[in-house]
Amino acid sequence: MKRYMKREFFNGALGFTVYEETGQVLYRVKQEDEQRRQKLLIFDEKDRLLSEVMRKQFMMQYFTIRCQTGIYVLIPNIKEYFMFLIYGSTYRFAGNMAEGRFSLFDVDKSPVMTQKKCWTTYGDGYELELYVPEQEIFSLSVAVCAALYRSAAETAADGC
Repeated sequence: MKRYMKREFFNGALGFTVYEETGQVLYRVKQEDEQRRQKLLIFDEKDRLLSEVMRKQFMMQYFTIRCQTGIYVLIPNIKEYFMFLIYGSTYRFAGNMAEGRFSLFDVDKSPVMTQKKCWTTYGDGYELELYVPEQEIFSLSVAVCAALYRSAAETAADGC
């Protein structure tokens, strides 16, 4: 199933809207800034909290995801490309976060999610292909982490 994620601003704060292929809004991601961390909350169309993503800084930037399937830690890593090391899951990250193109794979190398930067009828954003429906919220949370990391890198590059 395909989802489209577009960066939005809600009450002056960064967030995202997630659409299905028909254009129906499925999820809203709202940001709350706190001291030393940034929190993004993923809500469904009935305003139920589904996931909490936190960007933290302690000697390096990293992310935590708390959702129905568990608690995960994502640590940015630079090898051949920008990627995440994912702790708390058997999933592996492949691709280049800096380009907005990556995939999540399970240990048996079956795809869980792919993401690519694209232009849609909703504007500039990301196309997500989800292969494991029960991991939709975790996959969206990882996509939010990648988008946050990417936007932070773009902001840092603009400030140079």
